[in-house]
Amino acid sequence: MRNTVKVISIKENNAVEVVPLITDACIGCRNSECTKQGHPFIVHNTQKLPVYPGAIVKISASAVRQALQALISLCLPLAAAIAGYILTPKICASIDGAKTATEATRIAGVFISFFATSILVLIFNRFIKTERHATITEIITYGT
Repeated sequence: MRNTVKVISIKENNAVEVVPLITDACIGCRNSECTKQGHPFIVHNTQKLPVYPGAIVKISASAVRQALQALISLCLPLAAAIAGYILTPKICASIDGAKTATEATRIAGVFISFFATSILVLIFNRFIKTERHATITEIITYGT
């Protein structure tokens, strides 16, 4: 995520409250809903740049966190779907005894495991709050 924001206020511990100027959708931090709606959110000034209320700054999220988010949100459901395809015959055998799994049963196992894992990823990203803040990378203009 790279975005242009306006500084509203300076908080404690290098925290800065900002409001987005460009309201395009962004990803990579827990504030993706804020940019769409234009609500203020907190970023960190880890470089200790001389920002003050009214300054226009660029923020960015960690590339490592974005890659990890993509890996978890895309690869985890895919791996679960593959595991569902492989494990469905074993699960059917333990439930029905010696009955073999059909292709339709395997496909159902793929869909169930894929959607269950996707829902778990969604729940984790939406409802479990983690401290992932974007950081101020540069000052564009000094405002009033």
